[in-house]
Amino acid sequence: MKLGASYFANRILRHVREDMKKMTDDGCNFVVHTLSEYDTLYHSGTMVDIVKASHEAGLEVFLDPWGVGRVFGGESFSTFVKLYPHCRQRLSFSEGEIRTYKACLNSKTFRDTMLAWIEFAAKTKAEGILWDEPHLFFGEFTSLFGGLKRDIWGCTCSVCGDIFKHTYGYEMPLDFTEDVKAFRQMTIVNFLAYLANEASEKGLKSAVCLFPKTDPRYGIYEWEKVATIKSIHIFGSDPYWYSYKQDVTEFVSRISHDVIALSKKYNKEPQIWIQGYRVPANREDEITTAIDVAYNSGIRNIATWSFEGTDCMTYVRSERPEVVWHNVRNAYLKYKNI
Repeated sequence: MKLGASYFANRILRHVREDMKKMTDDGCNFVVHTLSEYDTLYHSGTMVDIVKASHEAGLEVFLDPWGVGRVFGGESFSTFVKLYPHCRQRLSFSEGEIRTYKACLNSKTFRDTMLAWIEFAAKTKAEGILWDEPHLFFGEFTSLFGGLKRDIWGCTCSVCGDIFKHTYGYEMPLDFTEDVKAFRQMTIVNFLAYLANEASEKGLKSAVCLFPKTDPRYGIYEWEKVATIKSIHIFGSDPYWYSYKQDVTEFVSRISHDVIALSKKYNKEPQIWIQGYRVPANREDEITTAIDVAYNSGIRNIATWSFEGTDCMTYVRSERPEVVWHNVRNAYLKYKNI
């Protein structure tokens, strides 16, 4: 049974050591440390020490490219999109070139940046990487006059346009067509395969967490395309029922079964993430329900985002973080030695 949580609360080593011990005492046997652009720039030595301290506490370690290029999940700023504006995703406006603050997944400069990130991750001696919620831009635009809504998406830059034309035999349209949906999905899948292959060559396992949706607006709408990537070892999703306003039992059960079905088919380890942030007061018992549902569905790799109810961050802190973690702890200790 694998039980873990994400961690980004601290970069002071003595406090991290205390927290890692608490995690093991509370039933965890792995941790996912976020590794943002800020961390690689200013905390590189500290992150090596943090991984070592986590190992000393008995935890397996995965690293998460938190907000890197703004194309993975995470509340972290990206220096890359400021330094390389020409490498940002170009949006589907006919009125002119407008780029959003997300990196283009086909940009060589961004891919080189990700290679450097992987190389550093390997130097920390972590066991693996969590590719968390990889995505492209999608939104709606309402025209100033007339109030007409239309889909706005990325990326329509010259690099993506050339790949689209080579693949489909015609110029990339600005409408959100079926070919555009398929191209966006192919872009993310190819990007993940590239990263996972490079990570594997460095001795790192790859885990992927997909949005719990099969809507083309999220980018990936055919999960099987990701599950076929041979260098991905752990396949998962995050049915965050509070955020998506879903029934905890139905949502976690359905996503868990979908994850397990593809994991069995493609020989992956299934993983489910439990929401431990923005948990409303007096609904904390749903966390216990979610963990029970995931376990009873056959999941044996369960992780919570994040440690101690995300008490460290005002923006996503649970209303009663100590109660949130109490529920996580009790559920983890129940399943730890099964």
